[in-house]
Amino acid sequence: MRWVVLSVVLIGIVGWAENFRIVLDFYPNPNHVPLYVAKELGFFQEEGVEVQLLVPSDPSAPVKLVATKTVEMGLTPQMNFFLARDEGLPLISVGALIDGALGGLLSLREYGIEKLSDLRGQRIGYSLEPLEPILWQTMLKSVGVEPGEYELVYTGMNTVAALLSRAVAAIGAFRNYEALAVAILGYTPIFFAQEDYGVPNTYELLFVVHPDLLKERLGEVRAVLRAISKGIEYVLAHPEESFLLFTKVFPELSDELNRRSFEVTRPLYAKGVRHDDQPRWEAMQDFLLRTAMITKTFPLEELYTTLALP
Repeated sequence: MRWVVLSVVLIGIVGWAENFRIVLDFYPNPNHVPLYVAKELGFFQEEGVEVQLLVPSDPSAPVKLVATKTVEMGLTPQMNFFLARDEGLPLISVGALIDGALGGLLSLREYGIEKLSDLRGQRIGYSLEPLEPILWQTMLKSVGVEPGEYELVYTGMNTVAALLSRAVAAIGAFRNYEALAVAILGYTPIFFAQEDYGVPNTYELLFVVHPDLLKERLGEVRAVLRAISKGIEYVLAHPEESFLLFTKVFPELSDELNRRSFEVTRPLYAKGVRHDDQPRWEAMQDFLLRTAMITKTFPLEELYTTLALP
């Protein structure tokens, strides 16, 4: 494995380093291809910055590592970013990697599911609290299925196993991973995209920093985002070469599932790393406030900035 796992506990010294550390949201996967392309092709070096790509100990770690100035930049979903800001963590978004939602509910045609309302009376598996139950309740309510007409079941991270064993009729899933995994296994996936059923569209992955970093190292943040933007441009223009570069770093990911995942993800990479669709920010903040996932609203200028965009 060619990555470094990073956690708040393992880092003894808190403070920014001379090099620029970016902690991913999860283990390396096709979402991250532009970052590794930028590194492998020397785009960061061309911009005069030395970048280290790190892996978190768990998906909740990146915002904490950024807030404590343990790393310079982190990747996190927009919804998680809002929850972290609501908890008082000093963070601001400077760009996006994935421009759009990836999540939704996944079922199988083999189970007789064709439309979302067919989940009435069924068991639905989820792995992350408290966000997932709110998302799936919102989706089902949009088609007239009320709480009490289905059962939400915590499955841990074994969601696909729960679905295939018929322990549940549907699971929270990503369109660029679990939906593809079950298809490779010979099933017919029925995927309901969350943004089509009452959940506002989102930035699946944002680049976030501590606000102080913008004051002290704005030039470096701009350089890093320029290099990543070049990486995205290269991936869009040269998909085959990009996937080969990625799997050269991670040969264990050179399989059919990751190739298909890359193909589905590629159109969603954020061109120019842009993250400044104001109505999208407003809609997501309103949704999270309305569903009691956050307790207060923030001025938009405290949530994201365009200062560092290429």
